[in-house]
Amino acid sequence: MRRRTFALSLPLGLAMLSACGPETTEEDPAALPDPPSDLEPEPVPNGEKAESVDLSTVSLPLEMTTMIVVDPGWTSTPLERDGMFLAYDDTGDRLRFVAADQDGTVLWEAERPLSCTGFALSQDEDGRAIATLADISPGDEGPWVMTLSGYDLRTAETLWGPTEVPGPQAGQGLVFADPGDRPMGAGGPRIVLSAATGEPALAEDDLEGGRILAEHGGVILHTADTELVALAAADGSELWRTALPGGLDPQRARIVGAIDPTTELAVLGDGDGPGAVLDLSDGSLLAEEADAVARDHLLDVTVVASGTVVRGLEPDGEEAWRHEDPEELVFVSAGGRLAYAQRPEEGTLVVLDVGQGVMVHPYDVDVQAPLGVPEVFSLEGAAAVRVETARLLVTTELDENFGMR
Repeated sequence: MRRRTFALSLPLGLAMLSACGPETTEEDPAALPDPPSDLEPEPVPNGEKAESVDLSTVSLPLEMTTMIVVDPGWTSTPLERDGMFLAYDDTGDRLRFVAADQDGTVLWEAERPLSCTGFALSQDEDGRAIATLADISPGDEGPWVMTLSGYDLRTAETLWGPTEVPGPQAGQGLVFADPGDRPMGAGGPRIVLSAATGEPALAEDDLEGGRILAEHGGVILHTADTELVALAAADGSELWRTALPGGLDPQRARIVGAIDPTTELAVLGDGDGPGAVLDLSDGSLLAEEADAVARDHLLDVTVVASGTVVRGLEPDGEEAWRHEDPEELVFVSAGGRLAYAQRPEEGTLVVLDVGQGVMVHPYDVDVQAPLGVPEVFSLEGAAAVRVETARLLVTTELDENFGMR
């Protein structure tokens, strides 16, 4: 069997939390370059299909080759909600954000300065998917201030903003903080905005020692002593609270990787060893000894990874299989009956059959083209696939020309 290698990059959900040039402004605020004069920050609806991809130019898992594959023009790993994906292209003199539906339709495009990579997806109390994009503008007390605007993810309608925030993202979702003398929002007290209105929903200063961890789908997660608490961002009502999994330090607890919007599963850790998988819909504990989690919806198997071990869990949490690898793995994703991880030392890809946990090779060994590695799946099976520095979209649309190529 031919060994396949691919460029190493951050795995699913570990994309850098970033915003409008905090590293640059800390050293010299005036050094932040002026945005291009013809920048168009307001989203522009599109409605056209993205450009189709010639499948002879990319090596995809064989099951994906029956679907239409398009190139929305992304270079960043997309975020996904309700079958819609949002990511950006940073290869020009500006960021070009592109929202695409899982059928390959480009919903809208918007531009931001290259220094503004902060974006998030959430929802309001009615379940409407909302995209938020960061921006910069001249400030009264300094050269620049960071602002945030909210848009309907499907229609591009402006819902609120621009709203000033104290600094870049400091946690998943609409969590922000003044970076102080440390980059990437690691400094001052955090605040959370409401995705529905852009108004402050909770401030860390009001938690009497608790810490804000994340905002996800209109739900705020914070610690209170040794408990994890979930609040509704819309009205501040408590949804649930549960004890932090045993051994986690309340002062260092954090969400590790991405919160899966299709399952509400997340890994909670503190940076000292593996964490635990929680279902954020009710706070229940699904598994311990976890660094990453994803669910294959075709087989309804939850895949949990930590160190050299990848496990498949049944819906009731029982272990169905276990793969122990000779090298520590970086978990990437799971979907379409397959789970993907990388061996960072040798730069090779490990693919597991989610039904049995055995290693498989789902790529055509005779195709000499860059390898496509799925990073993000929708509930219906669409997938954002990394191919070198680009991200393609494997749509939910069957290719009628399959078999006649």
